[in-house]
Amino acid sequence: MTTDLHFHRTASRRATLLYVLARVILKPFYRIWPLNDPGLRALRLIDMALGLLPYTKTVSLERSSLGGVVVETSTGPTTATDALTDASVLYLHGGGFVFCGLATHRRVCGSLALSLGVPVHSVDYRQLPQAGVGTSVRDAYDAYRALLDVAPNPDKVILIGDSAGGFLAAKICELAHRDGITMPAAFVGYSPQLTLDLDRIDPALLRGDAYQPISAVRRAAKRWSSGPVLLEGTASPADDIAPTAFPPTLLTGVERELLEPDIRTLTARLSSADRTIETHIWRRGVHAFPVLDTLLPESRHALRLTGAFLRRVLTPEADNEPDRLSMHG
Repeated sequence: MTTDLHFHRTASRRATLLYVLARVILKPFYRIWPLNDPGLRALRLIDMALGLLPYTKTVSLERSSLGGVVVETSTGPTTATDALTDASVLYLHGGGFVFCGLATHRRVCGSLALSLGVPVHSVDYRQLPQAGVGTSVRDAYDAYRALLDVAPNPDKVILIGDSAGGFLAAKICELAHRDGITMPAAFVGYSPQLTLDLDRIDPALLRGDAYQPISAVRRAAKRWSSGPVLLEGTASPADDIAPTAFPPTLLTGVERELLEPDIRTLTARLSSADRTIETHIWRRGVHAFPVLDTLLPESRHALRLTGAFLRRVLTPEADNEPDRLSMHG
């Protein structure tokens, strides 16, 4: 078991500028944007617009389906010849279950495919207004189960998710453990959402969060329970999923962001249960910043940490490493 807690107390100029711009522009925007059906459909145009942008030619893209769910697979020009040989990544994008999609996360999936040398399957799960969180979970789990059947090595399927996608990844861990099927080889969560219970969130945190106003989150949450598929299992993975359901886990977060307390809660629970957990908290950043890829040095750092963590925990005898608690500036 490895326990590794890092605090990154410095912020780059770009990260600080983005933090300020998010507070000045994005937070007021989200506060007033209507989250009725027309408003939610309009947000989906963001993904459509980003899909028109040029994409790196070194990564190939292929649309297919896993378990009846559309996925887009990013594959780099080289294949891993280390601990990640024959591994696969199932990527669950964030967006509060209301927006973002394949296009918004195409760059980070491409970067992961290049740096890890493995295929990255990004899942186009159903979201609001089409469907609620239970349906999103069902789509993610169906895609995972189907990937186990076609992956080069079903014992080396890695889950990576940011924000709401982190919730979906945690739920896959829970359901796979419940059903007794092959467990994920690792779970990586970039500012993962680990509860649907907003009453447990301290409103004071919202003053520090770069762009998530509690009013907008609460308006979206009113629709999370809509069908057609009801949520199975717990609504609060941070508290209720058995630690044994989690594979080696890497979490990233931002100090004083909305989701930081639950990230810390899950870190403490997994550590106390002797599970392998590594958590990185950055100062002065925006929620789920690793998906910004090359825009921020902190994003590039987080992706490098991802690769190092995965190679370490997928290396035989990785669990024999000594426990350690460290603080980084």
